[in-house]
Amino acid sequence: MFGKSNSEAKNTETYTYTAPPPPFPEPEPIPVPPKPEPRIDTIIGEGTRIVGTVTCKTLLRVDGIIEGEILSESKVVITEKGLVKGDINAENLTLGGELSGNAHIREKSEILATGRLNGDIITRTLIMDENAVFEGKCTMNQAALDKMTVLPDLKTTPKQESAAEHMKNISGKTLV
Repeated sequence: MFGKSNSEAKNTETYTYTAPPPPFPEPEPIPVPPKPEPRIDTIIGEGTRIVGTVTCKTLLRVDGIIEGEILSESKVVITEKGLVKGDINAENLTLGGELSGNAHIREKSEILATGRLNGDIITRTLIMDENAVFEGKCTMNQAALDKMTVLPDLKTTPKQESAAEHMKNISGKTLV
């Protein structure tokens, strides 16, 4: 048409667009070594009842009953069968049983669907499953975390006291 042959009209040029490279190359991700799972070194078994303060450096699993304070440099796991009547000061907490007391947790607290917390909690992170029970107050701020009690030095052995001395100390009454 208009003086051109059919073969000339069919020739068309094709252009390909290539985007310029980004101004800064993407950084390579830094490999993070996997955090080792904590070893369970201490298990309070089902049918066991401990009265007093439990102090540990490694993961503590409670299937039985503890009546007293727990001081841990690691994680405390209270299973569905476990019961703690007292305060907990630990790095992490997983609650599947019952805690009647206050919890001061420096990092992550998790209350499972079978868990029940009757008391206040101070923690950095709180995860609660559906059907978990929590009756108390939750504080999640840095100022509260900074005020938390520092754990005692676990390298020293505390002075042992007799049951009569212990009862006198907690009740103020002398037992005969």
